[in-house]
Order: sequence, then structure tokens, then C-alpha cells
Amino acid sequence: MAEPANELFAIEVDADNYAETAAHDAPPVSRTFQSEADFQAQKATYSAKIDVGNNYERLLGAVPLLKPVDEPPPPTEGHIQPQEASPVQLGKNDAQLLGYAVGELYYDKRYRDIIQLCERVELVCETDGKTAESLRRWTRRCEARLGVQLGEGETAVARTRALDGQGTH
Repeated sequence: MAEPANELFAIEVDADNYAETAAHDAPPVSRTFQSEADFQAQKATYSAKIDVGNNYERLLGAVPLLKPVDEPPPPTEGHIQPQEASPVQLGKNDAQLLGYAVGELYYDKRYRDIIQLCERVELVCETDGKTAESLRRWTRRCEARLGVQLGEGETAVARTRALDGQGTH
């Protein structure tokens, strides 16, 4: 017999042996099977999660630096004032909670609060491109709802005055 050109392709696998081995690897019961007794036990202890709609307060509790300026800051240990802190990195849960909170505020037509929250997030937090674009989009949408047109490079103070209807004169 002649030697094959490539020994890698000369491997022989018995199809019957492979199928028998694979059949023994599968669980004997479906993964979705649940006995009636197990179902009744789970049903008896089940309770639905109820969202009471306090996502904005939950966000402020999770990231205290996002509290509005007029609210008192949380007490610090030893009354030591923090130095220039580095931007807060929002975790995945905090970023999702931010989206939920903004959506809740928008539903409640609290457009000024959304704009101010977005500004605080931009000032305090380190955001990725997707989150930053989302914040800009929410800000533009709320400004359109309020009928406020602001120029390029305007500061947060000027924006807040415009939102409060005080003008700059």
C-alpha cells in the first residue's frame, strides 16, 4: 500500500461508534422538563417584582455625585473635603439605571430635570461614546420640548438661566 500524501486526512472515524458515543452524552431528560411537584413548589414561592417608578431616586442613591447642587452633599468621613476627584466610571447597571431614570423623567414631562441631569452626568462621570451621544440626544429632545434654542459653547449657567426664563439681561 502506498503512503497517503497528507497523514492528517488519513484518520478513519467509524460513524456508528461516534453516533453511539454522542447519544450517551445527551441528558436522558429534556432540559425544560419540570415535574408537577417542582412546579407547584416554585409557584407557591413566586412573587412578581414590582417597579414602583423611583428610578431617579435610585440613580441618585447609586451615584451620589449626581445629586443636584441645591441638595446637601452626603457627609464625608472625618469632614475631609475631597480633592479634585477623577471622573466617576458608571458601571453597566448604573448606565442602565440612568436610561431608566431619564425615560421616567421624560414620561413625567420633567424636561428641565433631564437636561440638568445630563449636564451633571457629563461633568461628573466618565462616559463612553454611546452614552455621551444618548445624553446629547436627550438634551436636544428636551430643549425642543421646552422651546429653548441655545447657541454653541453656552455654559451650564447660561443654559439653566434660559431654562428658568431669566434671560441674560
